[in-house]
Amino acid sequence: NLDGLSRIVPQLMIGPQGGSVQGGNISLRGIAGPDSNPFGDQAVSFTIDGVQVAKATVRRMSDFDIAQVEVLKGPQALFYGKNSMGGIVNIRTNDPGDHLEVGGKIGYEFQAREVRGEGYVSTPLGEGLGLRIAGQFSDMQGYLKDQTPSNSPYFNTERNPNVTDWGIRATLKYEAGDTFDARLKFNYGSIRGNGPASTTEFVYCPSGSRQFAALGAIGDNSQCGAGDLNVNAGYGAAVAKIPTTRNNNFRADGKNFNNQDQYLTSLVMNFRPSDKLTITSATGYYRVKYDACQNYENSYAILLPSCNVYRNRELSQELNFNTDLDGPLNFTGGLYYSDVKAGTGSLTYLFGGAFPLLAPPGTPGLPNGLGGPTTPALVNYYWFEMKGTAWSAFLEGTFKLTDQLELSGGVRYSKEKKRLPVVLDGGGVASGAQNPFLLNLLGIPGVTTDLIPVKVGSANALGASLLKDHDSWDDWSPEVTLSYRPNSDLTLFASYKHGFLSGSFNSSSVNLAAPNVDLSYKPQTIRGGEVGVKARVGGVLLLNAAAYTYRVSDLQVVNFTNATSSIRNAAKAKIEGFEADFTWRAPVQGLTINGAMAYNDSKYQNFPGAPCYNGESAAEGCVAGTQQLGGQVVPRSPKWNLQGGFNYETAVGSGLKLGMSGGVNHSSAYLTDASNAPGSLQKAYTMVDGTLRLGAENDGWQVSLIGRNLTNKFVFFAAPDVPFSGANAFGVRLGDRFGSVSRGREILLQVGFKFGQ
Repeated sequence: NLDGLSRIVPQLMIGPQGGSVQGGNISLRGIAGPDSNPFGDQAVSFTIDGVQVAKATVRRMSDFDIAQVEVLKGPQALFYGKNSMGGIVNIRTNDPGDHLEVGGKIGYEFQAREVRGEGYVSTPLGEGLGLRIAGQFSDMQGYLKDQTPSNSPYFNTERNPNVTDWGIRATLKYEAGDTFDARLKFNYGSIRGNGPASTTEFVYCPSGSRQFAALGAIGDNSQCGAGDLNVNAGYGAAVAKIPTTRNNNFRADGKNFNNQDQYLTSLVMNFRPSDKLTITSATGYYRVKYDACQNYENSYAILLPSCNVYRNRELSQELNFNTDLDGPLNFTGGLYYSDVKAGTGSLTYLFGGAFPLLAPPGTPGLPNGLGGPTTPALVNYYWFEMKGTAWSAFLEGTFKLTDQLELSGGVRYSKEKKRLPVVLDGGGVASGAQNPFLLNLLGIPGVTTDLIPVKVGSANALGASLLKDHDSWDDWSPEVTLSYRPNSDLTLFASYKHGFLSGSFNSSSVNLAAPNVDLSYKPQTIRGGEVGVKARVGGVLLLNAAAYTYRVSDLQVVNFTNATSSIRNAAKAKIEGFEADFTWRAPVQGLTINGAMAYNDSKYQNFPGAPCYNGESAAEGCVAGTQQLGGQVVPRSPKWNLQGGFNYETAVGSGLKLGMSGGVNHSSAYLTDASNAPGSLQKAYTMVDGTLRLGAENDGWQVSLIGRNLTNKFVFFAAPDVPFSGANAFGVRLGDRFGSVSRGREILLQVGFKFGQ
């Protein structure tokens, strides 16, 4: 799957992000977007069957029946449009062929107790017309053991993440000779899980144990570090009785959950009026519906139950042309348009004896069992809607200076507009006990639970107002490449590139109580270049190497503070490095060996006003809540990545073949939080994979024993501070930190078959 792809592509990170409705982190060469923001785009986009989507949620839409995956590193603005400043993960799924094909595989993974199967049917329907239907299903009990006592009212499940997901894809392809072809794909995916933070663990405890231990928090004996134990405590049946009005409802049994439905449709048509010109139209429609409720404190001494809603609809249209003229000059150009409509909302409470009481036990309006030390404070309650449009145009020309020397260059102009037509607030901790929603909950008469509109420049009843509710950005993205090919086995190149990631509005766990809140943040841009070589030696060895240097302006980073987050722009960052990889067909028949290495040096050049980490002292650089991070490393940018592997296949017996493959990948340590908190450090790790296969020589059937991450490393890509731990609550120097850990060891036994006519 795509998360596993990051283990074989150096400097690519794809992993889970608990608490984010986008559900994941994507980073390439240390460049990433604000993944925690529902209204934000990723700096590394996915392009699936010709449709570009810059949301991490879509990574789950193409984990089966894949034909090819390409990872394009560096800015790709010229050919791939908006939001590709870090790179592109280009995925192409299988199309129907010219004969009947049926295939499938089913397996059982022992560590997570997962049953997973997938299959496909492909058949021609008539002259030039074909149909392919593929699907997958997975039911997983979980690879983490929950430490919540089974007799606790907050018990959720025995193992995490407990997830059932399935998906289906239908492809209809039509070819009318050499002049026209069309491909229509429809994808649907469903995920039903036991909470968006079900993979979250305490990865750092400066005091040696969780800071809520004195309050009787569960799981205090669990490791404070990434491992196979965690706590995914629910919020309990009593809390579940609290109304959530506009937002998603708590489950009656008080258990965490996350439900997601996705739709992705693409229609790509190629028209060739002559052998000199190709015109391509790509139409895309992407929609996601997400509902979740979770106790984000991962304990029951302090409860932080939150319900979150996310809706997103994106419609895109691209029209390109490409020439194949006889002369030295050829052109590529096109137009792109997208229309986005999204909505997100959150309702979050805080319960716990360490905080001021807002009402005595037995207050009217409170569910049975609440009151006293468990009386709620409202952390946030809001609903946002956003509408956005983007359009761009590009033109690129390629000129052959000589038979060996080629110069290509072009530019894309982009224009984006976003606005917030709806901003509704119900208040939060900054509004105190006078919050209308909370007063109504406590039984104060004459107060409604309606959300209150927040407007620009005009404070509402809660004192909230916006500085702006719309913005627009534009950008010119030039690119030029010089290529030298002395022969068909060698290419040398040098390129200059520029990339652009649009700005947007904060919409994740925000607090609107202050007047003139500025929810907007600026675009980030990148410019620089790289030089490299691609070579084939003796027909058996492929070599690639590249060195790059880029400068990033207004880098978008996320700051977490207790139960709220905000996105801001770092001033400047510098990203430099080099990469090399090889693939060697060894003299031993059937044996292929590969390897790769990457060095990356990513640092803030200037970042005044960066957020301090929880508990950072003045001696450590924190002044009035901010610090200067100039010269410090950019999060999620390990200096070294090393990868190596082999694949061997040979005939054994009559009509059988045996296959073996193995791989190892190593990553040096990296920080995972925008504040560069020491507790957010992911230490260096090494993972080992290995597979043994036996099957028919004609690939009619195959039995595989697949081992992934055999060293059983649990790693994380983001580690925000645990809300309300640290200096603000208990007077200790540092706060606890937790993160969503990736999957540990996998041992999968799989049986597959396929046949065709």
